[in-house]
Amino acid sequence: MVGVRHLRSYISALLLMGALHVSASDYNFNLYLGLGPVRISAGTAHLYDTEVIFNGRDAIRTAMEMSTNSTADKVFALRDTIESYNTPRGESLYFRKTVNEGSKHNLETARFSKENGLFTVNLTTWDMVTGKRTSQTTEKRSTRIFDLMSMIAYTQDIDTSDSEPGRTESLPMVNGNMVVTQYLVYTGNKSIKADDGKTYDCMVISIRDYKEGKERETVKAYVTNDSKHTPVQLDIILGTGTSIKAVLK
Repeated sequence: MVGVRHLRSYISALLLMGALHVSASDYNFNLYLGLGPVRISAGTAHLYDTEVIFNGRDAIRTAMEMSTNSTADKVFALRDTIESYNTPRGESLYFRKTVNEGSKHNLETARFSKENGLFTVNLTTWDMVTGKRTSQTTEKRSTRIFDLMSMIAYTQDIDTSDSEPGRTESLPMVNGNMVVTQYLVYTGNKSIKADDGKTYDCMVISIRDYKEGKERETVKAYVTNDSKHTPVQLDIILGTGTSIKAVLK
């Protein structure tokens, strides 16, 4: 089963598809829990962005709020708020995630910079109940480090019009107190009907990682086949026979 920590990242990453490069965007999603052939309402998610000044620089603040209902809470509970500040080009400046899951109340932050030719991110987590810092790490890379929003902004700039299924992009992305590698694989196009009653021509993006040396698909995302890449639906694999869907409403 995909861990809750990774599940939050997968939900966030795909809902954020389309958030950047669109001034004052505002999206709402229904969440559904799949248990074998049964699908039940599991909660909602709200995504929006605004243009702001951050530390004297033009920036886009993107925020998302996720909340599962009492039924889904029995499997996993989410009351999370995510916000990120990025340049209009999608470069990461600051990332903040407030995690509320049962008795777990954490705050995760990431501050990005470039020092001596290396891309640097300072990662810190706090326990919001005790107010104590629980971890502090610094990661450096010779290539750019992404957060959820800047990763999605990067994928928006990829032209798949001439791409064959199987095209893959690998990106280093912050996740908690570490930097991990995410693989985004274009697998083709499909028509998807959303909860707003409309049918959309979508690209299908598979998000994958490696566990114990084996590749695994964790999320399948359907985003509009246009310049906005609006998120229409994502299917998240929790385990055998168990999944969650986020559907545009």
